[in-house]
Amino acid sequence: MKKETSSFRRFAFITLLVLIAILVALLLWQGQLPIGNNQPQASVTTPAGASPNPPGPTEANTTPTNLNNNPNSSPVANANPTAVANPNPTLIIVTAPTPTPKPALKLETVVVTGPTKKPVTDAILKKPDGTEVAKTDSTGKLAANNLDEGSYTVSAPGYNSFSLTLAAGQTLSNIELKPYIFQGSVVDATNKQPLAGKLVYGGDTTTVTDSNGSFSFTALPPGTKVRVALIGYTSVEQTVEDKDQLVTFDLKSTQFDGSLTDSASNKPIPNALIKIDDNTTALTGQDGKFHFSDGPHTDDTVITVRAPGYKIQTFKASELEKGAKMAPFHFRGVYVPGAFAINANYDEEFTPYLKMADEGQINAVVIGVKDDDTGLLWYNSQVPLAKQLGLVYNLNGVQPDELMDPKKLIADAHKHGLYVVARYVVFRDPSIAAKKPEWAIKSIKTGKPWVDDNGLTWPNQFQPEVSDYNADLAKELAGLGFDEVNYDYIRFPTDGALKDIQYKPDLDWTQLSQDEKLRTDTIESAVLKAYDNLRTTNTFFSLDVFGYSLWRVNDADGIGQQYNDLVFMSDYICPMVYASLFSPGEMGFDDPGAHPKEIIEESGRIASKLEEQLKPVAKYRPWLEDYDKLYGPPETQFKSTAERVEVQINAADTGGASGWTLWNANGDYITQALSDTAPPKR
Repeated sequence: MKKETSSFRRFAFITLLVLIAILVALLLWQGQLPIGNNQPQASVTTPAGASPNPPGPTEANTTPTNLNNNPNSSPVANANPTAVANPNPTLIIVTAPTPTPKPALKLETVVVTGPTKKPVTDAILKKPDGTEVAKTDSTGKLAANNLDEGSYTVSAPGYNSFSLTLAAGQTLSNIELKPYIFQGSVVDATNKQPLAGKLVYGGDTTTVTDSNGSFSFTALPPGTKVRVALIGYTSVEQTVEDKDQLVTFDLKSTQFDGSLTDSASNKPIPNALIKIDDNTTALTGQDGKFHFSDGPHTDDTVITVRAPGYKIQTFKASELEKGAKMAPFHFRGVYVPGAFAINANYDEEFTPYLKMADEGQINAVVIGVKDDDTGLLWYNSQVPLAKQLGLVYNLNGVQPDELMDPKKLIADAHKHGLYVVARYVVFRDPSIAAKKPEWAIKSIKTGKPWVDDNGLTWPNQFQPEVSDYNADLAKELAGLGFDEVNYDYIRFPTDGALKDIQYKPDLDWTQLSQDEKLRTDTIESAVLKAYDNLRTTNTFFSLDVFGYSLWRVNDADGIGQQYNDLVFMSDYICPMVYASLFSPGEMGFDDPGAHPKEIIEESGRIASKLEEQLKPVAKYRPWLEDYDKLYGPPETQFKSTAERVEVQINAADTGGASGWTLWNANGDYITQALSDTAPPKR
């Protein structure tokens, strides 16, 4: 039994050796094991305790011998039994050879634009995974070391990518990148005609369209805006993409023509402001037509129209192009003292005017926002000078929350169909004269602020800060939503010791009384500051002037009011044609106050004649009296009656006025006269 086991072990060991030999032979045959002195040698590991060079059959058995010289014989069967029986065989372990490292590559070339060979200074060399390897310098040179063989790309904004494969021994010439081309044409969208010789912007670069309206840019970086902005056309732009592009810019003309006519008379409406936006406006001429050379719009663009004698209206652009009509606004107003409109008195004193509106007696209120005698404001103004000097009303225990709330007042009035005017005195303002004595008219005798017959001081008309302040108030009131701002006392004083007035060290009243131009220029300068603040807003501007300013061709009263000039600096001109203030002998009447109808009719005739001659901006809208005259000779005194008020209203209406305003300092009116003259309700 032991003999059989020993034989089996010998057989298994011999079989293992034969298999190893066959494996080695196969590897040698396939070239997987190196041969020769210059190749890595197979390492040999000797089992522990064995001789490093054991005698016996190792070499003899490396290549089996066919003893019978029979090609069909099995080499194993004919092997030498002595060799197989070697008890200490050598184990051969073959180690794979270390591969030879590939050489690192170096790249050095120049990247240029295909057509022009111009260096591309922002090209990038990338690996297939997008890893950035190198960038071109300012000369277009692209250089990199220690590169592996394989595929790479070169790309730059505005260019097609370039692919290349690096290999050992390769020589590269210049790399030419093909630029993306942005081509386009510019045509008139209306007639489809090309627009030649027009500037086209491609980011920071420009080109000009040829005779066919065509243009092109090359190598514009993606994201660049290509833009065409021509006077008389809408601006268009296109964003550059990472590809070739072909576009057509259809430019719509922004030239815009239209017209306005009065719906009642069918006459053209001149001096209307047509406003697309705050920076794009036009005025109608005497023919009622307007033209925008560059007024971007669509048919549905909403355009605001501001025309004296009409309420602010809006139209679609297409309506104006066809010719729009506007209904005239005939102003029927009354003066409301500011104290009536403050929160403390609102319900009791102001709401009756809302009722008058509901009954059709009035459609407008002229509200005093500055107290006539103190100059203090009835609302909490945020104008810097008003806050700095404390020019807001704070007398008689009135608290800020009890003052006028302009926005609430206007909203309520509008709900009842009322047009709301903010009126205030300009140069009769004792509050400024008191807070800033250096800004006041001075007395020659005392050197202190001059005082008129009513005991009031006046700010100096030559002090620019005074007119600036009032112009700032006008702008603020417009922002609060008033439909109109009205300037009163826009003049030099008339009552008091005038010869005691000192305006400047080198100018007193006597000198000024002899210089009409200086007087009128000074007043007109103050007026223009406010008009410039309002003329493009949705708030109209009106001026109160003496009745005689209308009747005289010059500044005969010496107050600085030149009617013929002021009608071009306002939207409404409001002469106080109170018959009781006209001098005896006027129109041949010993007492003109007894003839209000004739005085007002003559005022209307003069205003109409001037309107025909001057073609002014401002509409004529007089003040009428509804107050008692209880001073002067007894025969000239009177009490206001419904009949007297009606006579004045009818005379103004038939005299071509754009409306009228009744004056009563106490805000108390004969409503019967208003009802009797009210237009029929629609």
